[in-house]
Amino acid sequence: MEVIVAVAVIVGLAAAAAGWVFLRTRRRLAPVGADGWQEATIVVRGRYQPDTITVRRGLPLRLIFLRDEDVACSRRVIFPDFGVSRTLPAHRPTQLDLMPDRDGDFLFTCELGMYQGTLFVRR
Repeated sequence: MEVIVAVAVIVGLAAAAAGWVFLRTRRRLAPVGADGWQEATIVVRGRYQPDTITVRRGLPLRLIFLRDEDVACSRRVIFPDFGVSRTLPAHRPTQLDLMPDRDGDFLFTCELGMYQGTLFVRR
């Protein structure tokens, strides 16, 4: 009887852990506006917040970067897989448009690679 209870507790804990991991890693898609563009805002303050953006493939994407600091490292954001780089002036929004045209997980970084984020592109 004790073995059955122990197994039930272990199975229950494993199920709870798996559920927590699923909910924690589930990604919400960037909203699509009336103009058909996906849009996400990223605050730059010690890191990218959020540091993961999930978007749909084939719909244009508008990213708004709000650089809320004067740290030299964060003055540029680079999307190497898309060949896109943009200077981010401090304390004002900067728009970056791109077309996510293929599925995948794409890194974006500051010019020194210290700040990192991931653009998840899905069908």
